[in-house]
Amino acid sequence: MVLLDSCWSPCIWTDKLKSGCVAIAYYTVAMSIVLMTFIVFDMSGGDSTQLYNPLFEADVRMSMQVIGVLLIIYFILLIASAVLLVLGINKLIRGMMVPWMVGFGIAILFQLVFGLWLLGGYYIYLYSVLYTFVIWCWMAYNIYLWLVVYSQYKVIEEMQSPNIELLWP
Repeated sequence: MVLLDSCWSPCIWTDKLKSGCVAIAYYTVAMSIVLMTFIVFDMSGGDSTQLYNPLFEADVRMSMQVIGVLLIIYFILLIASAVLLVLGINKLIRGMMVPWMVGFGIAILFQLVFGLWLLGGYYIYLYSVLYTFVIWCWMAYNIYLWLVVYSQYKVIEEMQSPNIELLWP
């Protein structure tokens, strides 16, 4: 069942799911590049003491380096899955859309858990509530984008499903 018929968000306006999914793939690449740059900045000694920072409270000597490398590898894989998403939409191959949906779903799950961790660990600071609210608003936007791609997935699935007619009752 197709959930959405178009992609109407603050950053992406289109009346077709296909062009919306391509724009979402570009958004994924841009977001990944910005976050990788931010992580490299933190790993090279930048300021990682802000509550909204994904590497907040990471040890500069060891854990930040390990987690930073893992996050950079994740974002490179997310960029590759965005390329696969565009190819899958253009060639009508649903299987090429699945890596993006899984990888982006992991990002959404991270935003949820990180917000809960901020609230649970730093609830006495009002800023942590504000940062959690902002992170969850971004998460809600990412959920909407995931639903757009899922709807395109379902459109392709319905196009490819066979129509079987019984000739003999």
